[in-house]
Amino acid sequence: MFLSVAIYLGWFYFFPQPNPTASQIMVGAATPVTNRTASSSENALLSSRVPFSTVKFKNLISAASVTIETDNYEAVFANQGAVLISYELKKYPNRQTGQPVQLVNSDPTHPKPFSLEDSSLPNVNQVFFEVEGLSKTLSKNEETQLTFRTAIADGVVLEKKFFFKNGSYLIGFEITLGQKGQGELAANPLYVAWADTLGPEENTGTQSRVLGYRVATLTGDHVDSEGAKKSQEITEIPAPISWTALANQFFVAALIPDPSNGGAGVKIVRDYNVFREPTLDNPNPGLDLKTFAPRPLLEFVGEPLKPGESFQRKGQVFLGPQDYFLLTSLNLKLENVVDFGFFGKISVYMLKLLRWFFSWAHNWGLAIIFLSVAVKLLLWLPTHHSYKSMYITQQKMKELQPKIESLKRKYSDDKAKLNQETTALYQTAGINPLGGCLPMVLQIPVFFALYSTLSHSIELRSASFIWLKDLTLKDPTFVLPLLMGVSMIVQQRVSGQAAAQAAGQQKFMMWFFPIILTVFSFQWPSGLLIYWVVTNLLSIVQQKVVNREIKREKKKKEEA
Repeated sequence: MFLSVAIYLGWFYFFPQPNPTASQIMVGAATPVTNRTASSSENALLSSRVPFSTVKFKNLISAASVTIETDNYEAVFANQGAVLISYELKKYPNRQTGQPVQLVNSDPTHPKPFSLEDSSLPNVNQVFFEVEGLSKTLSKNEETQLTFRTAIADGVVLEKKFFFKNGSYLIGFEITLGQKGQGELAANPLYVAWADTLGPEENTGTQSRVLGYRVATLTGDHVDSEGAKKSQEITEIPAPISWTALANQFFVAALIPDPSNGGAGVKIVRDYNVFREPTLDNPNPGLDLKTFAPRPLLEFVGEPLKPGESFQRKGQVFLGPQDYFLLTSLNLKLENVVDFGFFGKISVYMLKLLRWFFSWAHNWGLAIIFLSVAVKLLLWLPTHHSYKSMYITQQKMKELQPKIESLKRKYSDDKAKLNQETTALYQTAGINPLGGCLPMVLQIPVFFALYSTLSHSIELRSASFIWLKDLTLKDPTFVLPLLMGVSMIVQQRVSGQAAAQAAGQQKFMMWFFPIILTVFSFQWPSGLLIYWVVTNLLSIVQQKVVNREIKREKKKKEEA
């Protein structure tokens, strides 16, 4: 019962778009996905302070889009602004529509990934770029690139290049700014901007978004996390940063600057309202006009340019799933974007163990059951001591109940004396009301770490088990919530905490917590409920073992 109360209280502690402002939204550049050797013509265009004399532009450019398809995604770039307008993850279906997950918001009033802005680049996101490169489907380890070029007023020339490799979620980018005209171009910060969302929300009917959108930034070994706020507060983190990322529960867009250009900082702006969470009853709830969403602007230092000079900034973007082990394999410390919470180190071990069980069970539901059993066995000794102590305490409390009631009548007008005499009675009987609590307290980090693991594991997304179609969504039949509630009540009875024998407030609380947790669990992910039900059933078995052990010990004493 104590653990249920602790989990109930701790759950809420640990898991608790207006017009743009005048904030600058500028561009930065990045490293290509793979090393490559630039041709002589590329070097003439991209090396710092090299003339753009060979670059020629058409007078009129029509609207066009280019599609790059890999085994992982299908990305569509528009030549208006040279921005990303669509990005579908082929391996992750939208759980409402069944179509691939879309990580770009189609709303034209919201910023698009890779959009640029600067006082020296007026209306650059509305300009039509010339495109070098064709739509293409990549195979095996094939690589390709797209180049967008445009000439802006006063001889300013802008080029944006994107690099793709099949099998990777990394997209490299290079941005080159040059002065082809006669005037000089002042130095301005360069920002590469991202959107305020990762595509449209799913109407899943489950409370599983885990705090919505946040911007995480790695500086050294510290991760700064910024969420939605009631104000349009701007947060700036100076260079050098390792990366900055817009993340939700399962997906992430991480902007990674190339340190060879002096690195980059980040400006986190809140210039768009958050979308209210959709439900099945209200799929389009609109905006929360009092809350503003964070979005990252990767900030590079610009350079002053004289006629014929140019400079380049570069980096790369990871746009894909928050797969902890995939992110770890990139050696960019991107695994730190996965928010496992306060007990994150324990959560990582839990995730490794869960994946190990899946490697031979081949079903994530079975893996959760085996993980629940493993955790219970790991905690068997401390919980055994706790259950035994609490059971003995309960039995002694029953024996002392007449004496306690007598004290209440005797000292009804003197609470201090009542407490003193009750404490003395407990000491005489050898009762420590908190004697069994410490082992239970030691288990709480493990329980919350496991909750966090099951809430953030993208492996469970769309994973089915028996009648459950997705272990990150609620149980549509409500069988698991009801089993959880019933098992909690049975566990109380087996442990000697029978609500029928309790009185007053104690009786109310013993019925209240199983009922209220059951009601809340109607919206919980079914993977969490599988764990909780299995744990409760194992706890009932363990309590029965403890009860038999106590009875045997009592019988031996009586025979002696």
